[in-house]
Amino acid sequence: MGHADAIRVIERRAIDHRAASRARWATSTAVGDLEVWADRLRSTGRLTVNFHPDRIGRDGRSVVAGLLADGVYRSQWVTGISTGSRSALHGGERHRFEREFFAGAYDDIDPASGEHPVYGAFDLLLDDHGGSPRFGSCFAVLRSHVRERTTMCVGDSHAAPHDVGTFDEPWSILAGLGEQAAKRNLLNRKLDIEALMAIIQRQDRPRSASRDLDGYVEIQVHGGLDMAEDVEAIVLDPSFRGSDIEQDSAAAAAQYGFELAWHRGSELAVEHVPDDFRGPTMPALARRVAGADGIVHARAIGVAAAHHPFEEPSLLGDPADSMPQQLKYLWHTLLAHGNDAAS
Repeated sequence: MGHADAIRVIERRAIDHRAASRARWATSTAVGDLEVWADRLRSTGRLTVNFHPDRIGRDGRSVVAGLLADGVYRSQWVTGISTGSRSALHGGERHRFEREFFAGAYDDIDPASGEHPVYGAFDLLLDDHGGSPRFGSCFAVLRSHVRERTTMCVGDSHAAPHDVGTFDEPWSILAGLGEQAAKRNLLNRKLDIEALMAIIQRQDRPRSASRDLDGYVEIQVHGGLDMAEDVEAIVLDPSFRGSDIEQDSAAAAAQYGFELAWHRGSELAVEHVPDDFRGPTMPALARRVAGADGIVHARAIGVAAAHHPFEEPSLLGDPADSMPQQLKYLWHTLLAHGNDAAS
């Protein structure tokens, strides 16, 4: 078994729920035939993969250094690093999530083969920070042909979501988005049915960057990600200007033929770090991480992460009080409570 079987598993679930999805769409939106809107959905938005470019993997290289040297984006099964559940080993949480979601399609796959899926988001809103910024300060924009081997779900796959599909079979995805919009809570924003229709038809999108951690349509890209064939752009956080990350990213862009761009970034003064969002340890950690200017940003968190030796993933992921997990919480705090970086 492998990625083709995994895609078929999700397609079959979507097909089995097609009639129910059509009824849900009609009830929540009352805007017409589901098939018409499915066709429009297939050509809107973009696929993005958020990541922290400076995290050091088990091979001693940063993510971006690995992209430059190898020309492929590797999943946590290979690198040992993740901003989700760092548990990609046999019997671990990641293994369990993927076994349940893809009906065991990857159970017999060698982790070192790179066959396991890469996770990202179907970025309907063309968000300045990418489709799922909780998973990284920077992001890759994928070329349109990657949709052919992409599965997706409304929400996170670790929670065994009901609404799954592919771009050929997007019925349940549309139904789930329609129900969110009917409650004026599309992708955790105050967006209604009218906004959903405009977004699908590429007429209008919110103009500010999202700072929400949970409002996304997760994608799973199967069959690997080749930087030359599959990546259209890498978009960096401005805190990395003038760093080795910018240098390696620029070299990779030149070598593999993708665009290098920048987004608005995030920064947060240490005195504004709350103690009731990701725990009471955040203000003290922010003071340790911030530079002399008292500002926390993505690069400062990455520098702190690099000071801690790589540890292999565990069955249940990193403990809440471990430094990798604490720095992940600090990133969440920066994203949720920060402001656009000063230009």
